[in-house]
Amino acid sequence: MNKTLIATASVAALLAMGGSALAGDLYAKGGYKDAPVVVAEPTWTGFHLGLGVGGAAVNHEIDAGLYDVRSGESKSIAGIDGISGTGVFGTVEVGYDRQYGNFVGGIFFNYDFGDDISTDVSLLGHDLASVKQTDSWTVGGRLGYLVNASTLAYVLGGYTESTFELSVPVANFSTDDTFSGWTVGGGLETKLTSSLSLKGEYRYTEFDTNTYKTGPLFCHIGAYADIDTSVQTARLVLSYKADLFGGELPVPLK
Repeated sequence: MNKTLIATASVAALLAMGGSALAGDLYAKGGYKDAPVVVAEPTWTGFHLGLGVGGAAVNHEIDAGLYDVRSGESKSIAGIDGISGTGVFGTVEVGYDRQYGNFVGGIFFNYDFGDDISTDVSLLGHDLASVKQTDSWTVGGRLGYLVNASTLAYVLGGYTESTFELSVPVANFSTDDTFSGWTVGGGLETKLTSSLSLKGEYRYTEFDTNTYKTGPLFCHIGAYADIDTSVQTARLVLSYKADLFGGELPVPLK
């Protein structure tokens, strides 16, 4: 019995000495009290939803003439350069950004809506034609650089489709058509909170040429019109960052 008690006491003493030595070693080498404090630093990585408003300026260049229905040969008669119209629109946007150091890359899709952007042609008080842009959507990407932790300067590019309604009252003609083209632009976005940001953005869109032809007006001769359209927009968008896969990324505080 005495031997057992002595052995037990010896083991307990050794364990106590080892624990004290370990604690002293951790303290001396910078243990728990010197561990870096971990905080959450705002990140641009994540999905975002946006809602905004903007203004647009539409420009149409029209080339009109006659063509031979049988051979397809055409002859330009008149050209109109710079028929333009302005208006306002609303926009909704969804996208995803990924931060790489001071750079941010992302993809987006947005839809612009409104029927206030109209281009009208009149002569001596009579309406000759009207072209109205009703809606538009763009899919594309952006690449930006962080001016500071909460401000992003970026450029963008994408593909755009838009619906235009064409009306020619004097000919009792109306139609709507889809124009497609490319978009480039840039902007500045700043974080208001960890979840909300506000951006101002400029875009330029160049659409492909759309051609409209009539049937024979006399004999085998018909009329045609080529329309080249470009649109410039400026928009202000409030975005909400949705952390679908977790919160902010923790980084050591230096």
